[in-house]
Amino acid sequence: MASIDKVGPKKYRARWRTPDGASRSRTFERRVDAERHLTQVEGDKLRGSYVDPSAGKTTVADYWTTWSERQSWRATTRMSTTSMFTCHVLPAFGRRPLNSLRRGDIESWAARLPLSARTINHATQYFSTMLDAAVGDGLIAQNPAHRTKRPRIDSTPIVPFTPDEAAALREAAPVAFRVALTLGLGAGLRQSEATGLTVDRIDFLRRQLMVDRQLVSPKAGDCTFGPPKSARSYRTVPLADIVLAQLSAHLAEHGTGRDGLLLVCEDGRPIRRQRFGVIWRQIRERAGLPRARFHDTRHTFASTLLSGGVSVPATAEYLGHTPAELLRTYAHLLPADHDRARAVVQTAFASDRVTLVSQRAQTAPPQVH
Repeated sequence: MASIDKVGPKKYRARWRTPDGASRSRTFERRVDAERHLTQVEGDKLRGSYVDPSAGKTTVADYWTTWSERQSWRATTRMSTTSMFTCHVLPAFGRRPLNSLRRGDIESWAARLPLSARTINHATQYFSTMLDAAVGDGLIAQNPAHRTKRPRIDSTPIVPFTPDEAAALREAAPVAFRVALTLGLGAGLRQSEATGLTVDRIDFLRRQLMVDRQLVSPKAGDCTFGPPKSARSYRTVPLADIVLAQLSAHLAEHGTGRDGLLLVCEDGRPIRRQRFGVIWRQIRERAGLPRARFHDTRHTFASTLLSGGVSVPATAEYLGHTPAELLRTYAHLLPADHDRARAVVQTAFASDRVTLVSQRAQTAPPQVH
């Protein structure tokens, strides 16, 4: 049973038992505060939401270790999440007990991070996901990161490469690396999908390629093949004749590397993400496009399809997106339908007018002269 004992001047000790029978106590300066605490405890026990105060003493760092180990993340997700916690979350909160965290603590931490708004949002979301798990494990009653204020992300419209810019990038690229631009501009492949593409994934007879894996390049160790970014990233992309011709020319001149890879280093090894970034920065500087990203080749592929009249569902399928995701990202690239709208309305009204005139002619009384 719960009870309150006076243990000294202005000292009241509240005693209670946890659902599993363990004895717990807490001291207050006022009896009314002890009574309120016991009322809250009994109510939580009845609702099944009681959390043992000793459970929340687990530190953020200790819980991160046990929680991260049981996650079935892909290698790339594990690397990025571990980096985010190691660099930003644990230095600020690693030694703090889970039950000591408050919403204001997390908001203040996020506001001080010297990162972009998008990265701060990612860091806060990772932290919140872990704290959700702590709630589920019965270590804390609520997630203090829930509904925290986060910086606003001002998204800028995507601007695809112009034909001249694409040509400049291709001219600036090493000859053996130009196939990367072919795969980005002509098939919409992501960087890791392009570096992980092997010749057996290209069907020259059916004029298409299959995306069913990507290259995973950890900071240490050998590169490996891993699953694509998401379930929708498994896809088949149709290839134009000019794309097939460029792929054939590349294979005839440079062959393939390990495992039949199209994009490889000079010694035939896969191109790691870090090495790819170095080469790309050199290309864009020589092309006079200092802000260009390789991912913009994928945006250019999407723009080419949409502006050419390819349907939204088909374009989304070739990119590995849902139609909703495609519209959120590329709606401003859809061709304007102003002239088509005018023509449709003009035709409809003209047809109605002809019908109306004909009906009036049929029902009008004969004229008497």
